[in-house]
Amino acid sequence: MKIREINQTLAALYLARRDRRVPRRSKILIALALGYVLSPIDLVPDFIPLLGQLDDLLIVPTLVAMALKSIPNEVLNEYREKAQQVQMKKRFTVASFIVLAFWTILLVWLVKLLIKLLRL
Repeated sequence: MKIREINQTLAALYLARRDRRVPRRSKILIALALGYVLSPIDLVPDFIPLLGQLDDLLIVPTLVAMALKSIPNEVLNEYREKAQQVQMKKRFTVASFIVLAFWTILLVWLVKLLIKLLRL
């Protein structure tokens, strides 16, 4: 359950990045967190056991938490709802594709079977 909430919050932050109601400070903090995650250069190199991963687990969530604190609750809730709708649309699209692929394969198989039967 927590992972779903984190995923939804991150998606909401991504969607809110261009909203004028989101303070510049939050946008900068989100950009710093994203830049740190994507950067090949770490403060503590990852090859150092435990400490290399620990800095990633401390710095990025701290930056995101600081960004969340400065975003008004009504704006954040609005974008959480939008993020949930986007995620539901993606799930629906994937499910629709799977059903469509199944029926297409079944139809092709039936047509081939019918052609074979008519040739006999």
